[in-house]
Amino acid sequence: MNQRGQVGLDIVQKVFLALLVLAVLAFAIIITMASLGDSSVAKTSSGSFTVSNETLLSVNDTVTTPLSVAGLGDVSCSLIHFINASSDTTIPATNYTFADCAVINLEGPFNISDWNATYTYTFNLFGDPQKNVTGGTAEFFSNATTWLTLLSVVVIILIISIVLLAVRGFAGTGRNGGL
Repeated sequence: MNQRGQVGLDIVQKVFLALLVLAVLAFAIIITMASLGDSSVAKTSSGSFTVSNETLLSVNDTVTTPLSVAGLGDVSCSLIHFINASSDTTIPATNYTFADCAVINLEGPFNISDWNATYTYTFNLFGDPQKNVTGGTAEFFSNATTWLTLLSVVVIILIISIVLLAVRGFAGTGRNGGL
């Protein structure tokens, strides 16, 4: 077989493929860092925190009013006290039920009024490890920006392409003599 002018062609293809992989990964890292730098996840940490005078609007006896941290994944709250926002009167514990970082007012003199809540909460940023193993990928794609999701798909396709090229290379083309 005449192979004049083809010296090193396989090596050049592999070098270009490596450069393509590095360029896509660099682009993905840059976009990821930019996206995560602006996200609230990067600014939140685990630990115990105290919140003073968080205003809860129109606390009543029909609808549960959640604290602002109630939406965090793995959070537990401990109430210090509630104060009526208009009269600065401490609201007795007999006037409300507090559970799961939310309050519901029992009928009484503080119904349908604004309350100020002072409480502590413990938050674990990473949540339950067993839930993270199964839900990590799904949550990544649901919380990621569109660009980040598209880049992840491109990287996955690129990895699959590299694996296919490697398998095809090991399959043997008969040029090396083989067995």
